Amino acid sequence: MESDVPLRGAIAEGGGSSLKRSGTGMTSSWWARGAVVVCTVVASTVAMTGGAGADNRSDGLDYVALGDSRAAGPFINTPSHTDFCMRSDQNYGSKLARIIDAETFTDVSCIAAQVENVIDTPQRVGPTVAPPQLEALRPETDLVTISIGGVESNHVVITRESCASLTPDGDRNCRNNPDVEQKAVDGIAKVAPEVDRVIGAIAEKAPNAEIVIVGHGGAVGNRGCWPSIPYSDADAQWLVTYFERFNQVYVDAAQKYGAHYIDIGKATVDGEHDPCAAPEDKWFEGLIPTSEAQPAHFNERGMQAIAEMIADELGY
Repeated sequence: MESDVPLRGAIAEGGGSSLKRSGTGMTSSWWARGAVVVCTVVASTVAMTGGAGADNRSDGLDYVALGDSRAAGPFINTPSHTDFCMRSDQNYGSKLARIIDAETFTDVSCIAAQVENVIDTPQRVGPTVAPPQLEALRPETDLVTISIGGVESNHVVITRESCASLTPDGDRNCRNNPDVEQKAVDGIAKVAPEVDRVIGAIAEKAPNAEIVIVGHGGAVGNRGCWPSIPYSDADAQWLVTYFERFNQVYVDAAQKYGAHYIDIGKATVDGEHDPCAAPEDKWFEGLIPTSEAQPAHFNERGMQAIAEMIADELGY
């Protein structure tokens, strides 16, 4: 589940400076009486605006969305897909751009993108080639969001090959399988330096931007519902903890680079918005979708939830 293959809600502390912050400066050449008047006006202004560091977002924001299929939103409003990257106009990047009223919005997310496709390697998608996603960034970029790491992970091996049951009442007991545990450990160890590398590259290419990292999780909650979520309840609960462990990779990168981390997995599971929820409540689709979305990916409600969580984290 939640693999990225073709065909801060609960927020950890990340940091980063506020968007479009500006202060008010004064010269010292005023004669005494003028200085008193000016200081009085400045004091009144500070009181009304909340201080010299108050937001000044009138210039708008330059926002760039990067990432894999979890960012792109394949099959959510399919007519909006303009190329083989299958980006939706209802993915969380598009929804966030509308919430924050971004002045410019560039979405280069692409299904099955890997870290190398973000940094420096063109991605072949169908008969076309997508340039490295970082080419969309500029020094003046204000905001960057990214979902990445699914392709490089061992998610497919663990969730589909090791834990999935072929029968409704089956229990693969993958939670107690040392080989599965080793695959989990190895996959996390493999992804960690890749995520660090891509967040570092973003910070270097767009040094003035807020960076928001969207974590994994949500593809399975604390229960199974065969055949869409083909796990025993006990294995499903173990998979929740697996994604929590996997997400530490993003927490670490956020702390290192002063980025924000959005824990959509915890918000999904705690709110019972997982694929076993009623169609009107779920944020994530299972292997048999009940709304427009790629199987084992966010649906439009999930995309809306992520956009709102990011906007809340950024103070909108």
